[in-house]
Amino acid sequence: MANTAEFYYEPDDSEALSTAVVTAIARAHDEDVLDQKWVISEDINTDALDMLFQEHNLRMSLQFEADTTTATITADRNGDPIIKIESHR
Repeated sequence: MANTAEFYYEPDDSEALSTAVVTAIARAHDEDVLDQKWVISEDINTDALDMLFQEHNLRMSLQFEADTTTATITADRNGDPIIKIESHR
């Protein structure tokens, strides 16, 4: 059974949420974003993902499986997204 490691990523205001998720997963796996074999658009509607958290909803939370990880996106106290990656590699 693989170990589980947690990694947190807070995107900046100009970063699309889908880009932030790809970056967070790459960093959690100690990989370069461009070297990843996983392609987010094969599993997730990136346009829909990018629209989430735009209203700064404090009660927003989203969790999904991607590239041997569990990705959880929650709102911080200002409603900005924080991405938690649990790597199962």
